[in-house]
Amino acid sequence: MGSGDHEPMSPGLLRISRAMKDDFPVFIVGETRSGTSILYRTLQKHTSFSPKTTDLTETEIPALLRRVFTFNRHYPEHLMRYMLYDRDRWLRFLRTIRPCKAMNLLLMPANVLTRTPPAWLWYANLHHLTLRSFFFYAQEARGCRRLVEKTPTNTLHLSNLKRTFPKCRFLYVHRHPIDVYASYLRRAEVDREARWAGITVGEFCERYERSTSFVLAWLNAGNDDLMMIRYEDFTLDPSACFRQVCRFLDEPFEKSALVETRPDLGRWLGDPHLWGPIVSTTKRWTDYVSYGQARTIETRLAAIMERFGYEPYVS
Repeated sequence: MGSGDHEPMSPGLLRISRAMKDDFPVFIVGETRSGTSILYRTLQKHTSFSPKTTDLTETEIPALLRRVFTFNRHYPEHLMRYMLYDRDRWLRFLRTIRPCKAMNLLLMPANVLTRTPPAWLWYANLHHLTLRSFFFYAQEARGCRRLVEKTPTNTLHLSNLKRTFPKCRFLYVHRHPIDVYASYLRRAEVDREARWAGITVGEFCERYERSTSFVLAWLNAGNDDLMMIRYEDFTLDPSACFRQVCRFLDEPFEKSALVETRPDLGRWLGDPHLWGPIVSTTKRWTDYVSYGQARTIETRLAAIMERFGYEPYVS
């Protein structure tokens, strides 16, 4: 039992775990630059998911769990940001997971050797307890009935997230790969700090293949807890697509969630359309991607494009 049991305002770790095991958070995943953020923003406007203030933080917490022993009053900063910088609840979270930090430190050699921990190592590290505790306090801090979190690379962690939250739901956003690559290059051009976006065609294809392989394997295994969302459909007819999303999540459809009441295209240079109306076209891929690059992408990703129903842009 965690030391938080001695705090009258902080439930014990095992009690939190039992309560959160039956919770039903929503995880938005997908290839980076595929439009996951616009769906993230939209869901946060739904009354069931609405936090005290709209916050689009990507926690990346499954990837951070290998170093839980380093968590402290000031780190990781983006986990605190997801809690809306509620310092009191962040400190309660830290107190509660002391046993998890100790076990994580003990297993550090094994954790270093694996990027995606198998089930036995996940449980040995007490990662399921850490994650449930984090979401428990995050839900309190954000003040919402149901949590939604977006980290595109969580496609690598579907199994472990499902083990932790058996009733969770996944929303996978996919987009034509050439438009995704164009979005990478545009981000690199307008945001000098986004060095990760300036990738080669080969690097992009490798990332796209890796991300989609986990999702397709998940669907092929017969799992029905993941909804495929075609970015092009969502932006072309937001109302119809969002209605399907709400039905999948067992939530009432709220058309008002699709409306940005205070559009501000200058709010963030990295993605100016994120805080504006939902539109189907934000740029021309030909302004960033050459025909040669496009042909290479479509040749290498032909099987995935066929599975997703995408026609080639170049002959």
